[in-house]
Amino acid sequence: MKLRVVMLLVLLSMMPWISACGELLLPTATSIAPDPSATAITPTNRPAIFSQQQLVEDARQLAQIIEHTHPDPYQRGGGRIAFHRRLQQLLEAIPEGGMTRDEFIGLLRPFIGAVGDSHTDIWNDYEVSQTSPGGVPLLFEVVEQSLYVAGVPQGVDQELIGATLVSVEGVPLAELVERQERIRAENEYNALDILTFESLWYRPYMQDLIPEWQDTSQVTVDLQLPGGEIQVFSFDMPQQMTNLHTPPTQVKVPATNAAGLGYSFSDPQNSIAYLRVEHMKNYRERCENGSDSPEHCASIPSATEIFRALVVEMRAAGTETLVVDLRDNEGGDSAMAEILIYYLFGKDAVLSAMMDSLAEGGGDIRRLSNLYLESIGMTLDQVNQGRAVPLQVGDYDFSFDFTDDADKFQALIPHASALYEGHLSEMPTFHAEYQVGTYAGHHTPERILVLVTPGTFSAGATFMRLLYRTGATLVGTPSGQAHNCFGNGKYWRLDQTGIEGTVSSTYYIDFPNDPQMGRVLPVHYPLTYQQLASYGFDPNAEFLYALELLPHLGE
Repeated sequence: MKLRVVMLLVLLSMMPWISACGELLLPTATSIAPDPSATAITPTNRPAIFSQQQLVEDARQLAQIIEHTHPDPYQRGGGRIAFHRRLQQLLEAIPEGGMTRDEFIGLLRPFIGAVGDSHTDIWNDYEVSQTSPGGVPLLFEVVEQSLYVAGVPQGVDQELIGATLVSVEGVPLAELVERQERIRAENEYNALDILTFESLWYRPYMQDLIPEWQDTSQVTVDLQLPGGEIQVFSFDMPQQMTNLHTPPTQVKVPATNAAGLGYSFSDPQNSIAYLRVEHMKNYRERCENGSDSPEHCASIPSATEIFRALVVEMRAAGTETLVVDLRDNEGGDSAMAEILIYYLFGKDAVLSAMMDSLAEGGGDIRRLSNLYLESIGMTLDQVNQGRAVPLQVGDYDFSFDFTDDADKFQALIPHASALYEGHLSEMPTFHAEYQVGTYAGHHTPERILVLVTPGTFSAGATFMRLLYRTGATLVGTPSGQAHNCFGNGKYWRLDQTGIEGTVSSTYYIDFPNDPQMGRVLPVHYPLTYQQLASYGFDPNAEFLYALELLPHLGE
């Protein structure tokens, strides 16, 4: 598992049938206002300050962006009145003397977090140090519903590897998770994951999370050691975190190329293929689907070519097992999943996997906002072509939603097939292969195992879900991405402060008949702490566990 120090927000696929996919305690004005006994700080004598009026304008602009673009910004935050109560609290918390950008972000984060989805968020909100992040000087990872120490900096006792987190500054882990969910989280696994790479890692995020942390020259952490004993540790702050000690691994992970793709075989007989997909942000087909020149795209590695080579080798060797490693894959463009499914199962399986949620009564709902239309480069007239009753800005497009009616679903298939062909035409490298069909369903192994972690997110989680729809076995820890979720984020920028971010424009319903699965898609074989310990806290314990499971699958 790699150290992830920055959460990269990614835009989900534009295809209409594919998902990527209480009251808050806001700081009060008195908690951030200047000391009245001190010299007043104003925009004139402190240029880094934004005036109260500027910040009020940006706060109202953000609220308007969310309300006009998000499919339902009230659903997970108590309703419309609660949304506007929080907005009013935010406005009243802006002091008369103004605020710095970071102070203002401290107000915006819980306001946005109350919307309840990770694709409505601020980009690069706080300025942080990568070498000296300033949070707890331990690398945590998620196992089950706990955090364990996966790495320590030089000079820290390596015996702490494998210890589980009990509390930070006296705040228990369960409370930290609840607080994180109030700031930003899709589900409990996402909350745990964000704690590892952001809220306990970087000083400003940790100060937001734990206001009890007053003496930032040190931090106190309670850990339960692998032997069961709970001990209190105090660390001097800050510490350099560029040279971490992590346990050795027994696994030779495939080398990956610039597209984050690589594969190898894990035994001399080539009976087990290991495909690593680190991300889905930089492969040729995604480039072709964007606005880059054909010349530039041609220089980028192709998922079509890599996956074709993989299935050709697998067929020649009679490979029985394929392990797809999606751990910490934060996404990009989910078209990559379609390409692999084509090679493994054929053309029909691609459309079937993408339309399964429709057959169950799910689908997606797009909000037609000006921001949405601008982002897809279409006018309202173009969207309304062929519609008996034209839609207006502010309406919802239900064309691919609530299709549990069998006749309606069957009627959708030709339309969806035509749309998919149009989608493929924008990816000429894969389209050429798809049209010929020579390698469609070229090799279907007996078993497909997918390694997942809470960091398997956005389009990475879509990849996981589509393989799950084909019958693949999930191994590891559940994804932090909800599958009945908001997504398809659209870019925004506030006029006064220049703060940037995304707001969801689509509501995805992948499991309409099972809201719990829509929130957390369970893995078939969860990695337990005991199993992790038995592998010596190996960073690739999920793969070792998958190998151990192979003889028992299908029993």
